Amino acid sequence: MAKGHQTRIEIRGLSDQEVEYLKALAKETQAKSFNEFLLRMCREKIEKGKFNLVESNYLAHLENMKLTSDHVLFLTQKQTELLSDFESKMARYADHISRWLEYEGEVESSD
Repeated sequence: MAKGHQTRIEIRGLSDQEVEYLKALAKETQAKSFNEFLLRMCREKIEKGKFNLVESNYLAHLENMKLTSDHVLFLTQKQTELLSDFESKMARYADHISRWLEYEGEVESSD
């Protein structure tokens, strides 16, 4: 081959400008050959796709776990409020019972 002669690379579906861009990227990354660059790029895309596929498998479970955690937190907060109300009611009942027992003379007044 003559020094000025350049092999034309055609990739079905890509314009000449897109192929030239890929060739420039191959030079920029110091790939041994254009073919090696394309293989590396394809493998990266495949690995990223595999990673995203794995991530999407767990994403639904993580979202369900978050919803469950939020629901349990809500129920715990509601139960805490109910217990607090119950404690204040029981304190009032205890006070009423204590006054009634004093009134009936069953216990001496602490006043």
